[in-house]
Amino acid sequence: MNGCYNTLKYTGLLSNLLYMLLGIAVMSGAGLGLQVAEPNTPEHTYFVKSLVLGGTICMIVMFGCYGMVCNLLCVNLIFTLFILIALAAEYLQLHHYHSPVHRRPGGALQQLELAWHGLDRDPEVMHQYEASEHCCGYSGADDYRRLHLLVPPSCYQAAANDTAQQIYPIGCLETLSHSQRYIQQRDKLFMWAIVGLEIFILLQTAALSVLLFKLRQQQRLARRQVPPGVRREPRSNHVTASRTHLLNEA
Repeated sequence: MNGCYNTLKYTGLLSNLLYMLLGIAVMSGAGLGLQVAEPNTPEHTYFVKSLVLGGTICMIVMFGCYGMVCNLLCVNLIFTLFILIALAAEYLQLHHYHSPVHRRPGGALQQLELAWHGLDRDPEVMHQYEASEHCCGYSGADDYRRLHLLVPPSCYQAAANDTAQQIYPIGCLETLSHSQRYIQQRDKLFMWAIVGLEIFILLQTAALSVLLFKLRQQQRLARRQVPPGVRREPRSNHVTASRTHLLNEA
C-alpha cells in the first residue's frame, strides 16, 4: 500500500505542476489580451475573468501540493473540494461559452464593413486589410468588377516570378470567418484540456485521500496491538544491547 501511495503522490505532484503551467498560460494570455482590449467591453470582461481563473488555479495548486508533500488528510480533502468547485465553474463557462471576437463592438467584422463601404473615399484602408489577411474584396475579386474597379495589387499573391501572380481565391469576409472559428475552437480546446486535467487530478486526490486514511488506520491498529511498556524497535531493547556488548568484550 505504501508503494501505491507514493506512486499516486508523485504522479499527483507532476499533474499539479502541469495544472499550474496551464494556469500561468491562462494568466499570460489574459494579460496580453487586456493590453489591446477596450475597457467596459465584453472582450475586456472576458480577459479579466481569464486572469482571475489563472490566479485561482495557481493558488489551488500550491494548496494541494502542500497537502501532498506533508501527507495531510484534511488538506487533501479541502483541495478535492476546491477542484470540484473549479470544475463546476469551468463547466458552466464552457456551457455558456461565447467568443468575444463575435460580439465585441467595433470588432474585426465591423472594421471590414467600414473599410469596404468606404472604398471610394479611402481605398488604402481596404488594401491594407487585404494585404494583411491575404484576401481579396469583401466576398471575392468579383466585387471590384461589379463596381467597375480594377483589382488592386493587394489582391495578388506573391510569387517567385512576377508574371505568374494569381488573385487570392477567397474574400476577406470568408477569411475573417475562418479566423474567428479557429480562435473559438482553440479557446474551447484549451478550456477542455484544463477541465480534463482537473478531472484527472480530482480522481488522483480522492484515491490518495482514501489510501492515506487507510494507512493512518493501520498505524493506529499497530500502536494498539503493542503492549504498553514494550519498545517496538529491537535495536532499542536492553537485552539485545547487553548481549551485543558481552559478545564484543569476549
